[in-house]
Amino acid sequence: MKWLNWIEFVLGIWILSSPWILGYWRITSALWSQVVAGVLIILLSLWRIVGINDNNYPIQ
Repeated sequence: MKWLNWIEFVLGIWILSSPWILGYWRITSALWSQVVAGVLIILLSLWRIVGINDNNYPIQ
């Protein structure tokens, strides 16, 4: 299910860039909320992409 982590990464990029794409970058609170959430989602998804070793999962 590594593909799901890549979807989360793309979602993080969308959340990070959405204030500029959708044109509400002048609303400071919304801008910073999206930037912080986007960066956190990107970092956490990258952490999971790089840090997951499928051999460490228990048999399901």
